[in-house]
Parts: sequence; C-alpha cells; structure tokens
Amino acid sequence: MSTLALYKQMHAKGKFPGHSTEKWSDIVAKAIKDYGAKSILDFGSGKGMQYDTLKLHEKWGVERPTLYDPAVPGIDKLPNPFNTFDGVICLDVLEHLEGDELRRAIFDATIRARKFVIFGIATFPAKKTLPDGRNAHLTIWSQDVWTTFINSHRFMGDALVMVHFDGGHDGR
Repeated sequence: MSTLALYKQMHAKGKFPGHSTEKWSDIVAKAIKDYGAKSILDFGSGKGMQYDTLKLHEKWGVERPTLYDPAVPGIDKLPNPFNTFDGVICLDVLEHLEGDELRRAIFDATIRARKFVIFGIATFPAKKTLPDGRNAHLTIWSQDVWTTFINSHRFMGDALVMVHFDGGHDGR
C-alpha cells in the first residue's frame, strides 16, 4: 500500500486536522509582513482547521490560504504551477514523506512561490504510527542533512526558501 493511501486512511479517521500550523504562526506572520505577501498556499494543510477554527490567516492579515493536501478529498489537487503564490508554507509535512514523494513535494512547493517558502520540519519520531506500523515521521534527519537535501531538490527560482526546525518532542 502506498504511503499516500496510508495517510488517506488516517485522515478519514480524523487525524491531521491542521492545528500544528499554530506553532509556526509567528514565523509565518513575520514572513508575510516582511515580504508583503497577500496570497498563501498551505502545502500539506491537513483538513484546514487552522483556518476554520483557529483563524490563523486573520492573525496574519491575509485571506484564507489556498489549501492543498493530497490525502484530503476536495483539496487533493495541486494548483497549476503557473498559478503562483506570494508565499508557500509547508509545515510539519516533509518528515511524513520519503523518497520520490519527498523530492517531488520540495520541488512542487518551491515552484509555486513568488516571494518565500517556509518549510517547518520536525526532527524527532512522531507519537503517531501509520496503519502499517511505521512511525508517522518517515524521514528523520539532522538539520544539516535536511538543509542540504532541500537545497538540492528545490526549484531554483527567486523565492527565498526558509527552513525552520522543531527539535522538540510534541510528536505529531
């Protein structure tokens, strides 16, 4: 079974509503302000509850972001790469991927940004496990390895790529 199919199962059971975005909120707000961003793509958004209930976009002073999550019906289609956004946020996502899916996510997120991309990455095992028994954080690397990997697989456009790490142990 594919990793995406496993995540679809977890989403169907109510996992990954999107609330983990809140811990990155100050970083996102600063980038939006510093770069004058108006349009945001939340790449790997979960179900979008960070906007429906927490109203993070209102705190950031922008319209509700465009949501994309391949495991959530209704927001599982990636926007056209010619439809770019001032900012792309990809928070608590990359560590859930591996191999070609990981490389593709980095490229797909970075090609859609005009001004900035923020990757927020956990560097520890998750508390959740996939239905096949593996830890939900499929890729756990050091900060240096992540930074090198992202720089090797990103789209080389004009957008600034910012990588932030969560080395804590809240384990999403």
